[in-house]
Amino acid sequence: MRSTPDQHDPDWPLYPETVLHFATNPPISIDLRAIPSAEALDRLESAGFGSPFAVLTAFDPRGENLSRQENEIRRRDLEMRLAGSGNRFVDVDACSPDRTHCECSVAVIMEQREAIELARELEQVAIFWFDGSRFWILGAIVDADPLMLPRSS
Repeated sequence: MRSTPDQHDPDWPLYPETVLHFATNPPISIDLRAIPSAEALDRLESAGFGSPFAVLTAFDPRGENLSRQENEIRRRDLEMRLAGSGNRFVDVDACSPDRTHCECSVAVIMEQREAIELARELEQVAIFWFDGSRFWILGAIVDADPLMLPRSS
């Protein structure tokens, strides 16, 4: 049985405040506290990410902080797995607005079901999902209603 988000990660309430920094050329930043601008959507599309995709990480499984070395091993394993699968992906830093906390992540084009399954294998609390115009938070190892971003006040 899956559990609720706050049982796993005390940072759960901060997820909707994430800023995504895509390692594209040119770089793209998307602040999940606002609806993506037409310019940001155009830039994502130009970078090959105009259709639905997931943003997920291998860092800190179950919301538990791992060492930098353990997280780096998990990041490399995920990237090797994605490279072998043929899924298009790009590195993304998923950061707090002030950049005091960042998790190395990837934006990967795959079916939503596959992305959630992969996140569960990586023991991730949730993923970010882009539906082509808006971002969402979708639970992976937790029970959570899908949350469209930006969240309502």
